[in-house]
Amino acid sequence: MSTERSTLHTYAHAADIPQDAWTGLLRPQDLYLDGRWLRVAERTAACPMRYALLHRGGTLVAGLATALADETASWVLARPDTLLEFSAKDGRPGAEDILRELPGSPADTMLPALVCGGRHMGRSRVAARGGVTHAEVAALVDWAEELAAEQGAASVAYPFVEESDTVLRQVLSERGYLSHESGRYSTLAVPPGGFDDYLRRMTAHRRNRVLSERRRIGEAGVRMRIEPLRAELFPRLGELEHQLMRKYGVAWSPEQTAEVLGEMLVEFGEGVRVVQAEADGELRGFATILQFRGHWYARQSGFDYAYQDRLGKLPLYFETVYYFPVEEAARLGVSTIHYGLGSESAKLSRGCTAEPQYSYLLPVGPPGKTFRG
Repeated sequence: MSTERSTLHTYAHAADIPQDAWTGLLRPQDLYLDGRWLRVAERTAACPMRYALLHRGGTLVAGLATALADETASWVLARPDTLLEFSAKDGRPGAEDILRELPGSPADTMLPALVCGGRHMGRSRVAARGGVTHAEVAALVDWAEELAAEQGAASVAYPFVEESDTVLRQVLSERGYLSHESGRYSTLAVPPGGFDDYLRRMTAHRRNRVLSERRRIGEAGVRMRIEPLRAELFPRLGELEHQLMRKYGVAWSPEQTAEVLGEMLVEFGEGVRVVQAEADGELRGFATILQFRGHWYARQSGFDYAYQDRLGKLPLYFETVYYFPVEEAARLGVSTIHYGLGSESAKLSRGCTAEPQYSYLLPVGPPGKTFRG
């Protein structure tokens, strides 16, 4: 480790973090650690969030964002207890072994949990400059474990550590964290040659299928556009996202969509875009997109399934989430679209690549709640 003295500063609110220095730690892949998104998460996650920044010789070199999750946290896809159950159900390596050794249910043994690396799905990490040392990452991991004990947490979790994040993975493994694969994070490299180039990267069978799907969209009279988010769209977007969530068994209300969209609009302004599929004077599908350092991040989406079914399962999803955004991204010089976790086969078939993510878990609660193997 450097002989320069390291100091740790902690914050209760993202707004108090020195933003210029913090932003210097981030990569284009780190939208959800950007100060604007951290403020959105604070106001919508309904849980305490805390931050630690590590300075070396007066220069910020690394930082860690945390959120305390209990059984009331609605973000079940990123909670370590429910994530473990989902991962075991999906047959992800290591998950069933951990689940089998639990002395009780995942919620009983893991919650409350201090979730580290940000309150979002995918890329749980220590934000750091190049050259951050093993000892410096370990110092932030130390702080998180101490914070968990102070907050009465039963566990510490890093739900989505990147496979390539070798320093953090080594630190956590050395400290006895249990690990299982938690998902695969998908991104799409936007072809500089636009949609024609995108098609050339596909097999002939897939290319013909994509062209057929786009023809069906055109023949149905669906008009596609992308524009900045406006508050008057919230009710319809909420209704469409509610339909999507209900289809997959997730409890989510139109009001929750409106709340998140409102916070996004406050923080990002015209940086929030909405891809819209309109037919017969009505919005039939949408996807929201955030831009960060030349990358696009696909966020919420939703669809009018009754309309789709009337037209023989019209492929609105693929046009709204992939084909039209790829076309527009190439036109605007965007290099990468982030699609995150889930629906991996659909994403790979539409040109994405996927990197494994790993959940790391450490019990810190009373002995009766331990879940060490």
